[in-house]
Amino acid sequence: MNIKRSVLTLAEFILLAALVASALSWYHSRNMPKGPAPQLELADIEGQMVDLQAMTKNGPVLIYFWATWCGYCRVVSPSVSDLAADHQVISVALQSGDDTEVAAYQEKHELAFATINDPSGALSSSWGLQVTPTVVIVDSEGQISAVTSGMASKWGLLARLWLAD
Repeated sequence: MNIKRSVLTLAEFILLAALVASALSWYHSRNMPKGPAPQLELADIEGQMVDLQAMTKNGPVLIYFWATWCGYCRVVSPSVSDLAADHQVISVALQSGDDTEVAAYQEKHELAFATINDPSGALSSSWGLQVTPTVVIVDSEGQISAVTSGMASKWGLLARLWLAD
């Protein structure tokens, strides 16, 4: 009987943890845009133009708000980098130094995704960003289909992209 109770307690703990994590993610992303994605057309740190609306014509786009100083981003960024090999990804580096510093950080940590630098935080603020990391999924019709803040797994992000397709 104690074993059954322990399993049930573990299941209850997992359910409670998932509910708390979901509530925190919702709270942190409450100011993010909903509906049509805002215009996002800027040069990345390599000087290449990034145009969100043009990209959505080719399928869903994952927008990743992160920072070099963000502890959780150190865990999420490699997953986003892996996804960037086969999916459209735009990242926004929040208050992480100049373009050279951000590029050096990405190279050191082997992160391969297009990055728009946001040294002042103005771009992130215009999107209602509260915390890093935050991921926004924009579907092929230019609509925001998902927003999540905090920890995210590669499989969770992949599922969100799949649902947006």
